[in-house]
Amino acid sequence: MKSIQSKLVTGLLLSLITIFIILWLAVSTNIQKLAENYISTRLQHDVETLLTSITFDSQNKLSINHEKIDTIYNRPFSGHYYSIQHQNTVIRSRSLWDQSLRIPENIQKNYQQSYQQGPENQLLIVITAHFNKQDEDIIISIAEDLSPVQEDIKIFKNYFSILASLVLISLLIIQIAILKNGLKPLRKIGDELSQLEKGEISQLTTDVPGELASVVNEINQLSDALHKRLKRSRDALNDLSHAIKKPLTVLQQLTDKNHESLSSESLEIANNQIESLQKITDRILKTARVAGRSNKNKAFNIIDDLNILIKTINTMYPDKQIDVTLDGPDHLNIYIDREDMLELMGNLIDNAWKWASDRIIITIIQSRTLDISIEDDGPGIEDESLKQLATRGSRLDETVTGYGFGLAIAADIVRDYDGTLSFCRSETLGGFRADIKLPLKS
Repeated sequence: MKSIQSKLVTGLLLSLITIFIILWLAVSTNIQKLAENYISTRLQHDVETLLTSITFDSQNKLSINHEKIDTIYNRPFSGHYYSIQHQNTVIRSRSLWDQSLRIPENIQKNYQQSYQQGPENQLLIVITAHFNKQDEDIIISIAEDLSPVQEDIKIFKNYFSILASLVLISLLIIQIAILKNGLKPLRKIGDELSQLEKGEISQLTTDVPGELASVVNEINQLSDALHKRLKRSRDALNDLSHAIKKPLTVLQQLTDKNHESLSSESLEIANNQIESLQKITDRILKTARVAGRSNKNKAFNIIDDLNILIKTINTMYPDKQIDVTLDGPDHLNIYIDREDMLELMGNLIDNAWKWASDRIIITIIQSRTLDISIEDDGPGIEDESLKQLATRGSRLDETVTGYGFGLAIAADIVRDYDGTLSFCRSETLGGFRADIKLPLKS
């Protein structure tokens, strides 16, 4: 998706290019017309000058006083030519040499402008007029070569094009700088939203332009409402957990107290049901406390939090000496709640610790996704049993407390973050291996 800045720059560029093309066409067309109008006006003056130099004798024979005519008309192919038609006689300037000008038909007394090919393929602009002098009709045509003027116009167009291009580029650079400066508040809000999602800040800065103030205030209010709702939910679940555990404890105590009056079968059924209810309640409460992507809580720190988690789990198994190898980056750029990550990693590491003999390897790789693998050197499980591990409420072994429930809780957390959790046998250690793949938001 294109950014606002790229759309504005593209629109501005197209607008400026369109304007400068129109300006270039207007200037080019008008400069051509101005030049031709100037030449046409000068040629009309030359026609009048030539007209004053014409006289007729008593035999009505036309003669020209060459002293009144510019000498340029005497130089062959000079680019300045004239032609005088009187009766059936045509008098040409010496500059035409042996060529002639084409006289347009239906000449009016007013000056008539035309274009034609002249000597040496010169493009001529021709002014033709009909006069009556001393009761004699004459037609005068004066022409000038446009090639030098067109060459000058071409040079002017080239200079104008270069200047217009430089102005266009300068305007574009200035406008891009203005746009970047104007969009700084949006980029700042975007960065702060990223920090808010990571849990690095609790609110967006309210020092923004008036157009964005209402948006920022709404986001801050929504963030506060979600945070308070999540906190109330977790507090309520904690209260519910304590409230449920108390009657369960009472039931357990009554069962223990009256175990002599109950049959062994009834006693076993009661104990199993109480234990099952406790585990299912723990799992549901833990799953319900998952914060998900939208949160204001502290982000997970791989160095501090994961090492503390490993030390905590180690104290829970004083009879085991497990060598834990942690291979991962110093910092995780992942949008996941710290409590959720601790719950996820805690369940998987705890499960590995229960079954491991001597070693656990934790590997964390962050690229396009966050890939986590936890493997142990325990006995592992059969292939046909692997798919059942993430099934809600399943337990594959009744001799180890919590096995199966923890993996299902981990699967719920991963699913909430649109990730995947898979299980297999560890090729390195030969035991059980859990693989997590979480998508990373850009």
